[in-house]
Amino acid sequence: MKRRILKILKWVFVVLLGAVVVLVIWNFICKMAEQSKIEAAYGTAIDVNGHSMTVDIKGESNETTIIMLPGWGSPSPILEFLPLAEELSEKFRVITIEPFGYGLSDRVGVEREISVIVEELHECTQKLGCNQYYLMAHSLSGLYSLYWANAYPKEVQGFIGLDPSVPKQSDEEPLPIKMVTLNKLSAYFQKITSILGITRILSIGKPENAIYADSSYPYSERELEVFRILSMDFAYNRNTMNELNHMEDSLESVRDMKFPDTVPVLQFVSSDNCELLETWETLHREVITETDKSEVLRLDGGHYLHFERKEEVVEKVGEWLKK
Repeated sequence: MKRRILKILKWVFVVLLGAVVVLVIWNFICKMAEQSKIEAAYGTAIDVNGHSMTVDIKGESNETTIIMLPGWGSPSPILEFLPLAEELSEKFRVITIEPFGYGLSDRVGVEREISVIVEELHECTQKLGCNQYYLMAHSLSGLYSLYWANAYPKEVQGFIGLDPSVPKQSDEEPLPIKMVTLNKLSAYFQKITSILGITRILSIGKPENAIYADSSYPYSERELEVFRILSMDFAYNRNTMNELNHMEDSLESVRDMKFPDTVPVLQFVSSDNCELLETWETLHREVITETDKSEVLRLDGGHYLHFERKEEVVEKVGEWLKK
């Protein structure tokens, strides 16, 4: 009986292994076949240090410029920010930048340290002729914006944070596991499901199953397909994973930084994160030195306030920039 059970288990293992191999090969073939669908799918390529960095510009005739920077690991910053950028572009010139390793921008062989990333992004803005602008950042790019504002205070007119990362946020971990470790586990899990073709199968005919986006926005079929491909096949690549490995160093680099007193700040903070981490709102207030125009607003919702509270964000940004 024991021998028969072992034999059955052996065959079950062989069948499962065969199925996994078939799925991986099928997924790889699909990935290769879909390469052409994302080539120059959107945006404009800007040469930065000999590599291609993709940007999207909306409301080009408007005077005030807002530069939008993504949260860590965004598969397609341009498509993610599209709903927000379109609404803001009615009054402002909105430039969404995809850092190296993100969206359609090149993957590069340079360590993703905060100083390197900021200099690359700044070089991109210089190539676009931007000398005066507001930075608008989600999540991890909040740290880059803080570093950027201190490096180029005469260029940065203000900062708008979409539940951005802040110095000292890791001093008090709200969960038993460190947030960096949690992000790594989540990224590896998603990479595995993508390699095995599971994400592809679940998203056939339903690209929304492979992406995280503003569900209220009417993306075109092509946009959804491009977003789906980038989310399945290119997210959490070597550049973004290397960036994650440098996250604690990035936090330490800006630990004692505040925005210059010439840079007003508008912070949108998530009520969910305020409940998770008691000091979340306080930490966002601590980086502010300009007090006449600066504000910190707590909005009901999760980390992606630019999805959940888009209309309120757009309205408030419009009012704030008029001051």
